[in-house]
Amino acid sequence: MALAPLMLPSLIGKNGPDDTDITDDSAILFFSLEERLPIGLVMDDLDDGMELTLLYHGTGKDNPKLHHCCFFASPVGSQVLCKFNLVTDGHEMVDGLNVTVYDSLDTFESDLEADLSAHGGNFDFIQAMKVTELLSLFCTMQ
Repeated sequence: MALAPLMLPSLIGKNGPDDTDITDDSAILFFSLEERLPIGLVMDDLDDGMELTLLYHGTGKDNPKLHHCCFFASPVGSQVLCKFNLVTDGHEMVDGLNVTVYDSLDTFESDLEADLSAHGGNFDFIQAMKVTELLSLFCTMQ
């Protein structure tokens, strides 16, 4: 829980998570941003500051101002298996982010694949990995 504010000081500051959900396989932490920010700025901070991989960025088919976005730490060479999910309001602003930290590589890969598939139906992807790209990333580790 202490890791996310250290990894993203420009977004989260020194605040701890507002909410947590801990299971046997993962921990989901919700962090409020210090201020509401445009989706592009948050994405740039995640991409530049942490060298994360973009899983998907899409807009709602019914509401194109609603954005969902997911970044993840590459399982190759990363010390922490985690993903970051962003959701905007109707004005394309982000007020918080969900950070999920995983215990196992199998759970991590499975959850990323499920997240990508779940968004494929209701969102128009601006950019997204193909399932085969995601699987090949994990297969090269075996």
